[in-house]
Amino acid sequence: MKNILLLSFLFLFQIGFAQEENLIPVEDVFDVDKVDYSPSFPGGIDNFYTFFENNFKKPDVPQLLGKLFISFIVEIDGSLSDIRTLKDVGFGSGLEAERVMQLSPKWNAGIKNGKRVRVLYTIPIPIQTK
Repeated sequence: MKNILLLSFLFLFQIGFAQEENLIPVEDVFDVDKVDYSPSFPGGIDNFYTFFENNFKKPDVPQLLGKLFISFIVEIDGSLSDIRTLKDVGFGSGLEAERVMQLSPKWNAGIKNGKRVRVLYTIPIPIQTK
């Protein structure tokens, strides 16, 4: 009986190791202040705000004033992932901002030690309605 239990345990233990070996390692995500060159929107930050303004549907709330804070990871190919609203002004503004960020063209990737790296980026976005 002990031998059967021991063999079962060893078999399950070996399967666990085999599965771990097949996992694809996730590359590190660096904070923006830990890289040599920060990610950037094509054409600069002013172009980003123009892109955002042109695509963002403002809430139908008069005299709304505030800032959204959106975080995301700029991947090594410049695409954006893990888009999240850290702070919004309400009325669905955070979800709308996330939708717009998903439309974003690829960014210029961050660089560390001469290599493109994944970088966590947070950006404030002012919101004002009339």
